[in-house]
Amino acid sequence: MIIARSAANLAQELDPLRGRGGAQRCVSLMTGRGNFHAGHGAVMNAAKTVSDVVVLAIVPTPNQKNDNVVTASEFQDIAFLEQHEVDVLYAPSEEELFPRGFDFMSNLVQPHACDELAINPYMLTQHLKLINAVQPDIMVWGEKNFIEFHNVRQLIVDLDIRTQVQCVPTVRHADGVAVSSAVEAMKGKQREQAPGLYETLKNVAHAIRTGARNFEKIEKTARLALRGADLDIVYFRILDEENLAQASDKTTTYRIVGSVKLGNSSVTDSLGLTL
Repeated sequence: MIIARSAANLAQELDPLRGRGGAQRCVSLMTGRGNFHAGHGAVMNAAKTVSDVVVLAIVPTPNQKNDNVVTASEFQDIAFLEQHEVDVLYAPSEEELFPRGFDFMSNLVQPHACDELAINPYMLTQHLKLINAVQPDIMVWGEKNFIEFHNVRQLIVDLDIRTQVQCVPTVRHADGVAVSSAVEAMKGKQREQAPGLYETLKNVAHAIRTGARNFEKIEKTARLALRGADLDIVYFRILDEENLAQASDKTTTYRIVGSVKLGNSSVTDSLGLTL
């Protein structure tokens, strides 16, 4: 697997792969923040089936060093990527991504979501920079973090970027909990409480499927159920999947989203419903 720490290094390594054999090969892009698990693995496997060259770009964290030293956590992540046959790891530092600082850049991107669901423009700009560096033919996402997926997809549309976007279904544990780094680290009571969010998402989907349309009342009932399960609610919403606005009587494709706190960890999940 090739590891690139800068956009220039990435282009030097990726361009020959893209044109190998005399024909333009399909390049896919995934993004992540490390600590990879089975959910990421499913996205990587999907990317492998739809492209010739798979690139994984790490979204940098503030003050991340840009050198060739591999930390213990990075070593584990690299082993995971190699196991899933990722071809290129692009791991720029924040300084590499924004050499003059984020404030120097014009605020070109705005989140497509309402109130507490709005995505930080900084995150969207990070993804824009990663997409621009890789120039993928297709971008592959996991469905669990649907709000982030929707915003990046809309960004691609708004800026006329020639990249297709594919969403991969959420990988779940036997009790329905979406696989995530936070859940993997949970033990005891917190882990026992975790299925409460998914159960509430399913109950809300069933209510809508059977004719309920008072969305404000359904959301209120769902929040009461979550609190009754001792879950600290970050948000719970029933949205129109097309634009992430509040669902209405005209909505036919729903996205039910929720996030709760369990101790110091957050569990985020979503469920789609088409009628």
